[in-house]
Amino acid sequence: MKPILFILGPSGVGKSHVSKDLQRNGFLHVHIDTDRATRNFAANGFPREWDDDFQNVNVAYLVAVLRDRLNTEHAGAVVSFPTVDVFTPEMLGEASELGVTPLLLWGTREHCMKAAEARIRRKGMSFNRSHYERLNEPTFLAYCGAEYDPFRVEAFRNDGSRLPDEDWVAKFMLRTAG
Repeated sequence: MKPILFILGPSGVGKSHVSKDLQRNGFLHVHIDTDRATRNFAANGFPREWDDDFQNVNVAYLVAVLRDRLNTEHAGAVVSFPTVDVFTPEMLGEASELGVTPLLLWGTREHCMKAAEARIRRKGMSFNRSHYERLNEPTFLAYCGAEYDPFRVEAFRNDGSRLPDEDWVAKFMLRTAG
């Protein structure tokens, strides 16, 4: 069975970067985490009501559709989720039981915020710290709990630098094998 990875975590942690790197390594990338569309699930062929309330997501249906979309050219599938879509431990447990590897990319608020600010400034936009904090605070509060430990993967080194891309792919492939 080909691996399916769910990538989640706060803004700036590297969800899109890691997902795109996995895509370059042959994974089907379903990009739910985007700032450009307001109906991210619907835009990817999933029920519109999932965009209205993330807790309506039917994990079993999501996984079944992803498995149907995989073909011989794909090494697996990776789905990156927006910061505001917070999985419950039960949702992640169900995904795991269905053969999905949930990867909660994690870092300190400072490292994540600094990375998000750098990304936004590279795009020629100004960074709004209070907006970042308002959107990300529920995510940091939820995912810091011990019940998320089995899914958490450190995204930064102690100095705030990121791991090289090849380290991510190797780390995730080990996780899917386990």
